[in-house]
Amino acid sequence: MATFKVNIPAGPIWDQKDAEEKAPAVAAAHQGTWTGQWNTVVESQMSVVEVELEVTNTGSNSFKTTVLAGPLWSNDEAQKIGKTIAASYGAEFTGEWKTIVNGVMSVIEIEYKF
Repeated sequence: MATFKVNIPAGPIWDQKDAEEKAPAVAAAHQGTWTGQWNTVVESQMSVVEVELEVTNTGSNSFKTTVLAGPLWSNDEAQKIGKTIAASYGAEFTGEWKTIVNGVMSVIEIEYKF
């Protein structure tokens, strides 16, 4: 399978020992593997951990949830943008969406496979 690496926000990480405790959990939450790399991006506030991810997640288990998608104005727009937003979460767009605050925010339903 093809893989890629991304930096994922992890809150403050204070040192290597702290990274070794926190980073594997962050990676697992994103269905990835921690590469061993991390760095602080905002002193005392935010660090990122490098995670290796599969391009396509597979498995016999699945979980559906909703995620923020910004304002969506129509079903046509949701269908065009939904796949891209879902991919940013390592998931697939189910085609379902709804507006939660008119003109401000919509959500899309995504499905994780693992």
